[in-house]
Amino acid sequence: MRAILGDMLKDEGYNVVEATNGQEGFKLAEYVQFDMIITDLSMPVMDGIEFLKKAKNLPLTKFVPMVVLTSENDTDKLAEAKAAGAATNLSKPFRENQLKAMLKLIFGC
Repeated sequence: MRAILGDMLKDEGYNVVEATNGQEGFKLAEYVQFDMIITDLSMPVMDGIEFLKKAKNLPLTKFVPMVVLTSENDTDKLAEAKAAGAATNLSKPFRENQLKAMLKLIFGC
């Protein structure tokens, strides 16, 4: 799923940096300036909720829009992600037009 999403974003002209788990993503967020972060809720090492909470406290990512990509449909879990800092969510499986709509929502393009 990460590779498919990365390819779609690259096709739209975005530079993509990938992490294999939440901890690796957090380490990147400590020193890389991102325009947007997409995270899954279910990840090894550090889950998406913990990632969101920690990343929202970092100077470089405090104001970066964060999107949750998830197959989770539990409204409480999605509300928890929103409270932790998620700007919006994209449900798996997703279609390219849904990704483009989400990018338009985030970047207005």
